[in-house]
Amino acid sequence: MFVVKIAKVIRHSKNIATVFFDRKIPSYPGQFVMLYLFGYEEIPLSLSSPNSVTVKAVGETTRAIVKENFEIVGIRGAFGKPFTISDKALIIAGGIGIAPLKYLYDFLKGRGYHVELIYGARSAEELIWINEFENASFATEDGSFGFKGTVLDLLKDKSFENFNRIYCCGKEEMLREIYKLLKKKNCLNKAEFSLERFMRCGIGVCGSCVLENGLRVCKDGPVFNGMDLVDFEVEF
Repeated sequence: MFVVKIAKVIRHSKNIATVFFDRKIPSYPGQFVMLYLFGYEEIPLSLSSPNSVTVKAVGETTRAIVKENFEIVGIRGAFGKPFTISDKALIIAGGIGIAPLKYLYDFLKGRGYHVELIYGARSAEELIWINEFENASFATEDGSFGFKGTVLDLLKDKSFENFNRIYCCGKEEMLREIYKLLKKKNCLNKAEFSLERFMRCGIGVCGSCVLENGLRVCKDGPVFNGMDLVDFEVEF
């Protein structure tokens, strides 16, 4: 573990914030760190840039990260399997699943690659960075921004032929439906899913994040090719 100083915190809403470190973490898009906030438990968080994590307040530690002011945190990592880089990319994000995909988006755009984004959430309050994305379609379930509906509604009539990679991150219910759709359209081989599981060690030792197919989210993932997730539409 090493200690980093907090350079700044951007609070996107009452429950979502991006925490910037005073140094870049050697990493690639899709990888995560184990973050230790002193006085709280250590938790895994996807990097939203080489020097930031973006957090939604859902538990004791994440609430503290979002709502309290602190100067330093402990970091282990970066860990895990990153996204595969492609020059023709479709990025599909749901809610806070945009965090690792923002890192990926910036990485791909910085290389001049073609990137299209489909991004949805319950309401406009949960959509972040909307002014930083080009070639993007947005959906909100309550209709407060963009298309009224879900990411899946936007995908139903979508053609995937012109994309070399399809990157997905969000709630697992959404990912399962996307998996089914891409499987039906014979596109699973070019799809990558970033999964989330409870983790203790982050390095493949403790077994807390093992899927039923034996793969470890922390070590074999968190990014998995669609062909590696056999029968993902059936809940693990």
